[in-house]
Amino acid sequence: MTLKGVTIMLKKLVQNEYTELYKENKLRESTLSKRNQDILRQVYDRVSAYTWNCYEVELVRKDLIGMAAQAEARGSDLEQVMGCNPDEYCRQIVDGIDRGSPLDYVSTWYPTAYMILVVFNVIMLIVNRGNAHLDLLWSLASPVLFLFWLCLCAWMHRIGHKLSLRFGTWVELGWNLFLIAVFICLCIAFSKVVMGYPVQGPLWLVILYQLAWAIGSQCWQNFRYNRYARNHPWREQPQQ
Repeated sequence: MTLKGVTIMLKKLVQNEYTELYKENKLRESTLSKRNQDILRQVYDRVSAYTWNCYEVELVRKDLIGMAAQAEARGSDLEQVMGCNPDEYCRQIVDGIDRGSPLDYVSTWYPTAYMILVVFNVIMLIVNRGNAHLDLLWSLASPVLFLFWLCLCAWMHRIGHKLSLRFGTWVELGWNLFLIAVFICLCIAFSKVVMGYPVQGPLWLVILYQLAWAIGSQCWQNFRYNRYARNHPWREQPQQ
């Protein structure tokens, strides 16, 4: 197999309907005015707090980009087309959005993050001539703990959004500061647990574990979003 063939094969492994839609949206969004881009970003952030399904968020963004382009052609902006502010618009549409799972979310960036860790740890292993060790308990538990933290963070963020709609942004700010305090306390508590049970493991074992997460999450991303896209296509369908 030629180098070009290997490159094409690797490219197909990391591309799917979600990544194609994401790139298409980024390109189209860059042609909009700064005002409409700011409105899009607000809607994107709010919708992202209500679903783990990143493909669903990109579908919403795709529709809004089309609405914004039509509004600009008429000398208007996206908020006037929506008929309300971004917070109210999100509240109207979130009930019809697929919630997905935390794995749907982390699969969009776990592959890259863990491949970076793999490369870094391989360099460390070479520098130490294959005799490096890491805290095994922390290395094994960190991906799962992060999923737990995401669930907690999303739940608290949704409550913060509801508080903002009812009482204003200052109440939401206070709630977010409380969220940060909870995160710090959890980190301190877990670090004490890890320090209480020090278990050192060979670095090569940690590398294999991280590589498994990178490959597994990429496979899930391809399977999950390609399957979802078959039922909710974003490309223009040919007329029969």
